[in-house]
Amino acid sequence: MELNPMTKKHFTFRPLLWLLLTLPMMSYAQFSASVSRSEEQKSFISVSTSYGQFFERDAWFYGFSGEFSRRLNKLPIGLAGSLMWDQDIDIKKDKIVNTFTTAITGSYLINDRWSVGTGLGKGFMDTDNQDKNYKFTNGDWSTAVFFGYQIPLNLKSSLGLSASYEYNMSANETSFSLDLSYGFSL
Repeated sequence: MELNPMTKKHFTFRPLLWLLLTLPMMSYAQFSASVSRSEEQKSFISVSTSYGQFFERDAWFYGFSGEFSRRLNKLPIGLAGSLMWDQDIDIKKDKIVNTFTTAITGSYLINDRWSVGTGLGKGFMDTDNQDKNYKFTNGDWSTAVFFGYQIPLNLKSSLGLSASYEYNMSANETSFSLDLSYGFSL
């Protein structure tokens, strides 16, 4: 029996979804380094999960993101747009804040597996209010430097591991995060 293309995607995605939901790998701004390794298939879609720690306070965070990246012609450079969700947990203040952030990133492929990049993110919705409900806000600006490593699964898909040093410009605080992603070329 031949599975239709939609069923194949869901069948392949289920183990990955389980992995993403059970491993607490997260990120404050979730900057990642996924870029298509293929010069012919330049577009790349990825999902990631991350975990991070703040340096200035006793707090940690986790989150998930979706990203679309595009490799620039035959250059080893990629540009991406991301939508991210994260949860900050401040131990001393006993405070939890959920945030949605958008980001743009640029990556340079050092070779077919290693990449380095930077990005700029802006929070636009969070629960940092008295009601603890999601509300649109003029959220924080963040930037990051990240290094990534891609593990090819086949010609079109790969797992990615990345580490980010992030700076929240609005709150003047820094953090470090580790990300795990799955992506595929279009």
